[in-house]
Amino acid sequence: MEKRTLEVLEYPRIRETIAGLCMSAEGKARLLEREPSSDLSEIRLLKNLSSSYLAALSAETPPAFVGWPPVRHLLARVRVEGASLSIEELYSLGLFCDAAVKLRAWAEFRSRQAASGKRDLMTAVSGGASSADVAGEAEVGESTASIPARIASALREAGSALLTADGPVIASALAVPDLTPCADAIFRVIDRSGEIRDLPELRAIRQGILKIRQDIERLVGRYLSDEGLRGALQSTLPTIRDGRQVIAIRASVKSRVRGIVHEVSQSGQTVYVEPEDVVDRNNDLVTEEHRLSREVARILREVTASLAPSGDELAEALELMVFFDSVGAAARWGRQTRGVFACERPFSEGEDTPLVAIRQGRHPLLEERAVPIDLILTPGGRVLIVTGPNTGGKTVTLKTVALFALLNQSGWPIPSGEGTALPVFDFIGCDIGDEQSLDQSLSTFSGHMKNIASMMGKAGRKSLILLDELGSGTDPQEGSAIAMAVLDALLERGAVVLATTHHGILKNYGYTHRACVNASVDFDENTLSPTYRILMGVPGESHALDIAARNGLDGKIVDQARSYLIEERADVSALIKGLTEKHEELDRFERDKKSEEEALRELRRKSDLRELQLRQKENELRGQGYRRLENLLAESRKQLENLVRELREGELTRDKTLEVKAWMADLEGRVNAEYAGLASSREETSSLGREIAERAKSDEAERVREGRQAKGGKFASGKTKSGKDAGSADLRGARYGTQTAGFEFVPDFAPGVEVYVGASRSRGTLVRAEKKGQWIVTVGTLKMTVKEADISAVPVNGQKKRVTVEYQADMGEGDVPAFELRLIGMRHDEAMKALERQLDLASMKGLKEFSIVHGKGNGVLQTAAQDMLSRYAAVSEYHFARPEEGGTGKTIVTMK
Repeated sequence: MEKRTLEVLEYPRIRETIAGLCMSAEGKARLLEREPSSDLSEIRLLKNLSSSYLAALSAETPPAFVGWPPVRHLLARVRVEGASLSIEELYSLGLFCDAAVKLRAWAEFRSRQAASGKRDLMTAVSGGASSADVAGEAEVGESTASIPARIASALREAGSALLTADGPVIASALAVPDLTPCADAIFRVIDRSGEIRDLPELRAIRQGILKIRQDIERLVGRYLSDEGLRGALQSTLPTIRDGRQVIAIRASVKSRVRGIVHEVSQSGQTVYVEPEDVVDRNNDLVTEEHRLSREVARILREVTASLAPSGDELAEALELMVFFDSVGAAARWGRQTRGVFACERPFSEGEDTPLVAIRQGRHPLLEERAVPIDLILTPGGRVLIVTGPNTGGKTVTLKTVALFALLNQSGWPIPSGEGTALPVFDFIGCDIGDEQSLDQSLSTFSGHMKNIASMMGKAGRKSLILLDELGSGTDPQEGSAIAMAVLDALLERGAVVLATTHHGILKNYGYTHRACVNASVDFDENTLSPTYRILMGVPGESHALDIAARNGLDGKIVDQARSYLIEERADVSALIKGLTEKHEELDRFERDKKSEEEALRELRRKSDLRELQLRQKENELRGQGYRRLENLLAESRKQLENLVRELREGELTRDKTLEVKAWMADLEGRVNAEYAGLASSREETSSLGREIAERAKSDEAERVREGRQAKGGKFASGKTKSGKDAGSADLRGARYGTQTAGFEFVPDFAPGVEVYVGASRSRGTLVRAEKKGQWIVTVGTLKMTVKEADISAVPVNGQKKRVTVEYQADMGEGDVPAFELRLIGMRHDEAMKALERQLDLASMKGLKEFSIVHGKGNGVLQTAAQDMLSRYAAVSEYHFARPEEGGTGKTIVTMK
């Protein structure tokens, strides 16, 4: 088959779809190389096996076929003396052997069922006939070039087993060599997860390695826990360098630990030293690990050598498994598409049955949108001429029939109904689509003629020729004459021809030849739309005028066209002079106008940009007023804290009370003054921000419409880097919240403080703290020891004083704590500042729980972070995350 024909009929797309159902990469690659065959024996055998596999898929125990990694490149190495496959390679080969063993075990099980009389008597899915009938029972065992000879021989020897639905696939699966010894040899040393097993010869070495590692950890731990070295250590955790455990020591005191320096940090402050007494054990570890790797290599070499005698069986099994994979993929595709296997039609003379019969055929690429078609060539019919309106489905019909022929000759099922029958063509040629080529200087008509001429030299009695829009692209009378001459020549050669046309003379041609059959695509006269059904024996009309009217063409124009048809004046050759000059003049005018408009838009854009920049600057200056208010709040807070401290430390006097009231009145006046200035400009600022954003967005939209969208710039998209509107990006100061700080002037417990004692609330004075949780108190002339829980301080002046101060604080969206703080990649100082800010924000914003990702590494960030958490008063509790969430590389913090 010509490659161009396969591509035009979209055979490669169907092939890729079927290949996607293969279970292995090697099976998929083999199927992608498949092309339609004209070998009758090969086609019969492929259809036989695919139909049998399809029947087996519906059985109670379908074929146990599983995929495997690519192994073809490993088979040659297995046979090389002294070769050794890696663990991964042996595991892949073991999976392949396991897949072959499972398929053969399934076939043996089904064979035993048949022997005991429990065989499933299923009907084959191909036209009501058994799989043997589809393939041709007389030739089912013949060997072909593309089918493994072992399968052909197995089918020949199976005898009566082929008469059952799944008999051929069972017999073929039994032909797969038994690879159980190979699978056992591989999985004796490798487990099902692909890891080498804990073999006796490896166990002792691994235990020795474990003991050495424990010794090394104990020696290194002794240095890390040494109090004398605590000041010299940079980390209390061991570190791995070049596969050896070392300790991190400050460079200035590295001489305090004798050993080998493996590495120096980039800053030069830390050196990684392997102590002298650890060196020997690390050397022992390297020796034992090398011994382990040598032992593993020996085992792998022995396993590989044990597979060498089975090299031929492995290669043959791979060929059979790849072949079975392609057969199974075709069967699965047939089940998805509800396909059948076409019955065979011979090219015998005097046949009483139709040569081509398509029942409820559905083009596979159209899927659910496909309208089923029925197409039958009458006995003796060789040429089918399909006519009818545009968009009626004529071309799709041609492609469907030809594609079905290609699928049938690939041994694959066809998406059609029972009773579909096709012969085996030795050549399929098509002339479909516009064959115009600028590179080859071919017109549409020339391209068609070149294709037809090429096909005429190959067309014969067993050929299928497709001719779409035969005779088009030139004068209708001459085109019709050429079309009839081409059909005459193809009839002489005995080819099967499917042609579409709009020429009425070819409809009459179909009646004058017994080997020709007319057909048409159905057209609904009421709705003026095609139904996509094929009407055999009835020529169709183009309905061009009706279709034109339905698609909006003016009724007067349609009536005028009908009058031309009546008067036989359809061939109008008058030309309108001067039209070209007018079109050129109009084009020049349009180009000049467009150029002028672009220049005006560019000038306006630059002017608007300058205006926006000036107003943005004005907006920023207004924002400075908000920053002044922030400074005022910060300063006032400090003063308030000083006043509160003075009140707590001394006695509350009238002067101090007046001082507080005066400070609060002054604060209120200053805040009101600042806020009045801000309030007057806040609405204007917000309006300005919105206007700037809208102007920026409209400017960007205009750039997009002109196809000149800017690649950057502050006003390119109306968004800042944070994603906020450009007009509001600098207005964070405009968002303020109100908080109330309340203070109760109740003295703390201290000597000399007056208190209430017990349930009777007797008044007394604290003398001193006796011990934890108890005070010595004088009540009148009595001195007693009282629990702290039974006493309460007497508020100053006998009542509680509460000072409430209202202030405004910045509540910008950027000042929020993170739910997960990542410190990885930061230096120590930078990370601690980030953590301190996170803790402050969490306390202010009320975040109860968050996580810190500090990593494991040398443990520097981990230790520093947890030290800060232990000192921070607002932290309630902290702990490492669960192992699946990060373990010791992540700390969960709970705030009070």
